Amino acid sequence: MRNIIEKVDLVDSSGNICKHGVSRAKLNLYPHLHLQIVIGVVFDKNGRILVHQRSKTKKVNPGDIDHICGGIMTGETPERAFVRESIEETGVKPLNLQIVTKGVNKYNRYRYLLIAESYDKPNSVSNSEVEWVDFIHPDELKAKHASKQFTFVDEFFEDTQSAISKKLNKKR
Repeated sequence: MRNIIEKVDLVDSSGNICKHGVSRAKLNLYPHLHLQIVIGVVFDKNGRILVHQRSKTKKVNPGDIDHICGGIMTGETPERAFVRESIEETGVKPLNLQIVTKGVNKYNRYRYLLIAESYDKPNSVSNSEVEWVDFIHPDELKAKHASKQFTFVDEFFEDTQSAISKKLNKKR
């Protein structure tokens, strides 16, 4: 758990920074602006993707399966935020980062979707954030969703598909 006051830059719907260094506790004072976040899809050498189960004590989507996700702090690039969040949540350092898409999502956040690779072995670093973490093949995740064995954050499979498409295009 962080003991420092987190400061973020808020952006308009085009991604232009409008407010610098806002305390996360004061985000509600700027309802017309967006918190910047990263969502990262990390692939291993076998085409599996890094996922984790969100802590059951989280306020938003407790217990759901998620990609790496978190806020971009003041002064951070999306890539740097992705690396920080990945290490914090999974113990995995992502490599060869690439932004896939950016824009406002259904949670009213300005999100950057990134892809990366890693050969690290994942481990749950923080029980307050993550229940467990592992690399799982996308087909297995779809099967677990269909059988209702796992629940997933909104837009999980759309983000997964965008990441897979981008990864396939990179290989060409």
